[in-house]
Amino acid sequence: MLGSVLNIEQLQTAVAAAKRQFEMLQKKYPALKAKDKEAYLVLSLPSGQTGIDSFPAQILSEFPGMVVAGSAPHFQYNEKTQIEIRFKDLNYELIWKLQADDLIDRNLTPQTKASIQIVLGTLARFDDGNCAA
Repeated sequence: MLGSVLNIEQLQTAVAAAKRQFEMLQKKYPALKAKDKEAYLVLSLPSGQTGIDSFPAQILSEFPGMVVAGSAPHFQYNEKTQIEIRFKDLNYELIWKLQADDLIDRNLTPQTKASIQIVLGTLARFDDGNCAA
């Protein structure tokens, strides 16, 4: 992997690995995919977020902080971008269970009942294959 950036292929590899890990969580916690209340994945940094399946042009317009200057028209992506779970309907009991789950990055996920942030990991972690998926 190059320094602190990912190319489009590495981004796609990381996203696919994160989705597999999310599917494992959905099997453990069926409430994550309950109809009309299902949870979903986003790419996130403190500067913004976008959907996990966003196209490069969409990422550039919605979440420019994720794009690192690259040679045109090839974008490079910040490997520190986090993959997080968002909830359509907050279920605090589920969130507290997720905070302690081994499939969650407990270093990046605040371990407090005051937080609803659930982080699966960074793009770098999933691109390197250092995940349970």
